[in-house]
Amino acid sequence: MKKILLALMLVILFAVPAYGLGSCTQTVKTSYTPQDRVADAVTAIVTITCIADSGGSATFPTATIALVPSTTTNPPYNLYGYYLYQVGRTPGNVSSSQLTCSVACPTTLYTVTITDTQGYAIDLGLLTSNGSASVAQLTLMENTATGYPVIRSAPTVAITGNGATNFSAQVTLDLIFKAR
Repeated sequence: MKKILLALMLVILFAVPAYGLGSCTQTVKTSYTPQDRVADAVTAIVTITCIADSGGSATFPTATIALVPSTTTNPPYNLYGYYLYQVGRTPGNVSSSQLTCSVACPTTLYTVTITDTQGYAIDLGLLTSNGSASVAQLTLMENTATGYPVIRSAPTVAITGNGATNFSAQVTLDLIFKAR
């Protein structure tokens, strides 16, 4: 009986709630058909949709973009040497028929950071504290002094600045990469 009680106490003590954790999903478009929104064969669009924690802190998880994804991506690609051209940010659960966010909107002025494994800011600081909570935005990733940031290692995307009570907020990012 003591063993059963001890086992039950350990299960309860170390149980992790199954609800509340945020998530990020990632899709890649590399073909150049009009349906895929990719203009040419040297463009890759990585779409990341992140949903904030639904309980507790309402934070977004980070997502790492694979330089060479699984063999199921058709056509395959390798982002090494590509450059980050533009980043589209769509707040909330916005469909193509809507122009503004009405469901699962993040807090105004959220921040997106994109860094490589060496810590270099691939986003050039252009996505800091300026995320709209209501309309989609498209930002050109160019610095007139240094040009576009070249991908040297797997980029990591982080979204911060969501309000502490803004549970299950959603942000969709379209990272548009181009080959030189």
